[in-house]
Amino acid sequence: MGALLKISSILAFIFALVGAILLVATPWSYWWYRYEGGGYVYYGSGRVTVASWPYGIFIGLASLLLFTCATISILTLTNVLSSRSSIIISLVCAIIVLIMIIIGAILTRITMQAEGLYWSFGPAFFGGIVGSILTIIFTIIMIVAQKD
Repeated sequence: MGALLKISSILAFIFALVGAILLVATPWSYWWYRYEGGGYVYYGSGRVTVASWPYGIFIGLASLLLFTCATISILTLTNVLSSRSSIIISLVCAIIVLIMIIIGAILTRITMQAEGLYWSFGPAFFGGIVGSILTIIFTIIMIVAQKD
């Protein structure tokens, strides 16, 4: 096994695993509002997490796909998987996650703006998007470095 394949497998594993953990363990987005009425000021806030319905389904699925990428990367590193096709499956999973996160970001923005809420993305969004992009990059390097 070449050094480039080992290094790219390790980095793909790390970034996929960190992205998946951040998706599951941290909020996707935060929201808050301020309302005045009857001489009182009301404040409220919340967050969208993997436990939020129905958003949690997509967050959980994206995390599961990134865990799959991490598993394929570590199995490639340990020579359990030695074919290029398994690495291509990992690449497809990472691309699907990136597409899901982009669509989720667009829908989050539309939903929060429609509700009139102040909001911002959380660590799950940033970890998911950075983790999936870096997993894609290092998985492509794995494909190029893999010798069938």
